[in-house]
Amino acid sequence: MAWDDVSRWQPVDLVAAFRMGDAVQPVDVRDLEYREATEQIRRSIRIDPQAFESQIADLPGDRELIFYCDRPGEATSMKIALWAFDSGKSRVGVIIGGWDAWQAAGYPVEPKAAT
Repeated sequence: MAWDDVSRWQPVDLVAAFRMGDAVQPVDVRDLEYREATEQIRRSIRIDPQAFESQIADLPGDRELIFYCDRPGEATSMKIALWAFDSGKSRVGVIIGGWDAWQAAGYPVEPKAAT
């Protein structure tokens, strides 16, 4: 898989998938702002981008994994999505604009899980 094979999701696409009951799983891989953050995209699970290699296997295999980060050009999201695919996760994507785009659109968030 190459970077141009990863599905790209606009924030509105993920909201629509939630509403339609699609099998999607947002995955928070923020690294720059995560420590100070108090919120995450609703229903997100967290992967530490500094230790993602050891956490990929624990991600659900029955849903499309939609990664989001806080780096320009979805740099962290794309890296981890490609790694997840190479590790056997067949459906992966990234949110275009990541966390910033989600927040700017005003879509649902929830308190960040305790770490």
